Amino acid sequence: MKFNVKQFRLPAFFDRLEKRQKILVAVVAALLVLDAVVIVVRLCLPDYSYAGFAVENSRYPVQRMVALNSSAGKTVLSENEYAFFRFTDAQQKQLAEFYEKNGTCSISVSAVVPAVSSRRYSSLMEKELPFYYGFLYASDFDKKGKFTAELKERTLSGTDLRQFVRQKTDGSASFDIGFALEKNLSVEALPAGLVIYASVPLKVTLVKAVSARVGFDYTQAVPYYGVPANGGAFGSASAVDFSGCSMVFPVQNSRYSVMPEIELAFFSEEKTALDENELSDRLKLNAGGEVLTVYWAHGVESVTIQTASLRFPFSRFEIPENAGAVSKLIMTSNPSRLVPEKSGEVLYPLRTDPGLLLGSKTASWRTQDYELYEWDRFSGILFFDTKNYDVQDDFFRRLAFYVEKIGYKGKILTDSELGDMHGYNAHDYSAESLASFFSAAERSGAQLNEKELLLCRILIANGLIERSEDGYRPLGGAIISISQDSAAWLRKSLCAHEIWHGLFFTDEDFRTMTAAVYYTIDEKSLDFIRGYWASQPGLGYDQSDIYLMHNEFMAYIMQQPQNSVASYFVHVANRGSVMKAMPDLCAYVRDTKGITFEDAAGIFDSYAADRWGLRCGRVSLVVR
Repeated sequence: MKFNVKQFRLPAFFDRLEKRQKILVAVVAALLVLDAVVIVVRLCLPDYSYAGFAVENSRYPVQRMVALNSSAGKTVLSENEYAFFRFTDAQQKQLAEFYEKNGTCSISVSAVVPAVSSRRYSSLMEKELPFYYGFLYASDFDKKGKFTAELKERTLSGTDLRQFVRQKTDGSASFDIGFALEKNLSVEALPAGLVIYASVPLKVTLVKAVSARVGFDYTQAVPYYGVPANGGAFGSASAVDFSGCSMVFPVQNSRYSVMPEIELAFFSEEKTALDENELSDRLKLNAGGEVLTVYWAHGVESVTIQTASLRFPFSRFEIPENAGAVSKLIMTSNPSRLVPEKSGEVLYPLRTDPGLLLGSKTASWRTQDYELYEWDRFSGILFFDTKNYDVQDDFFRRLAFYVEKIGYKGKILTDSELGDMHGYNAHDYSAESLASFFSAAERSGAQLNEKELLLCRILIANGLIERSEDGYRPLGGAIISISQDSAAWLRKSLCAHEIWHGLFFTDEDFRTMTAAVYYTIDEKSLDFIRGYWASQPGLGYDQSDIYLMHNEFMAYIMQQPQNSVASYFVHVANRGSVMKAMPDLCAYVRDTKGITFEDAAGIFDSYAADRWGLRCGRVSLVVR
């Protein structure tokens, strides 16, 4: 079978063209074809935004979002217009992965408000300049995936942009706004995009999935504002509404979840007006009606507040005075490692200021018998708060006899040898003593109880001790313990006493200063305090251990405010058991009205204030 193929011929006029003209015609024709292809492709493919999308700590590259209208596709969004953005399928998958890994997240928008002329600036300042930011969901698109462009009722975050508008002489202003997602959402319920409205031109440079953060943060080059899942206004530096955070973070500590923490940071002294007497060294933080006093001092950058320690953590927080000193007030998730082990044991501590320990309630603990904390200013100083004295004894009684008790020091006692002997109502131990105890117990083959074995695991997990060839080796730090069985007033005194011990263990300069005060106090006062320790059966300190004597001398003086020290020692001198043991020395303290101890306290108080911003009787920066 044969086919007749008609030969293709160019138009006749083409044969009459010169070679140069033929080339020109061919180039024009090729360009027309190329333009047609580009038009077809543009009609088939979506427009993309100037702003990119990224995921925090991700290997995924930054990619542009889909622009659903012309404003979203511009470098600078049009003023007084809504801009609609949709995440690509790949971006929605990245968002879902990040959300599921973290349990929640915020979607942060980085925005730049271009500077304006002085004339336009004056006119803009005459009225409110609203900004709104919200999410688009699957329900905002039809079955074919086309955006319906109908803004039904939805939750928004917003602000007045007048606080960000600058004149050209001052340059543009930038801010990041993070909108937190609700916890426990299904993948299908996650946002599919976002909508932004600005009453002035606005450049959106980046949209990013980040860890959930609610509050404000001025510590970075670009200020960050975070709002909870129920939206709301942002931009204030004197108040943060955390009420919607119950939709974002766990609302109780349990075997499976840990409540969030709050970081309150201060501007450096150069950025505050402390030297101009415009700001004091403290502020009041109204946490939903519970008023906390927060101190700051030289070298103090921030304090950490565990929400589990507060009465009303998910409420509005206000800073009625000195808000200008605060550079950050942010609620964030605690690290996932703080969730209890499958066994129910808690190995890792909640970082916090110790002033909040005193009000802790067992109902908010992560495990039944104890809660574990770490001083937010001094890594490696751990606090155990135990349910009662029995639990505390299980952890520390054998250790107390090994480390401090006269006649038993250096011995690992069996349970029968311990019998019903009392340890202490509060405890403190250095990493060196802890490593020595567990090494000696291992060498002797002593049978330790479950809490003591747990204590060893906690110390190793937190880097206070480590295994060595001949047992355990200290790495640094200290542990402190108080009990819920102690009355509130006693817990406060014991906590201060033990915390000073923790600083003594970990700070050589403090130990040197303590020794200097110890050797300069008058001899009779020193004999009195040592006689008091020897006369009270529940104490039993080994007085041949001069390190221990320095440590206890300092703590007994610094456990109460300076103006209460003299009366405290006069009160001790009036106790019947003490007067019976050393009547002359008790009379001396009463006659001198305890003034020598108060003088010593003045030296300690000045040192602590200059060094750490602490005072005798106040071992924290946060006070209820």
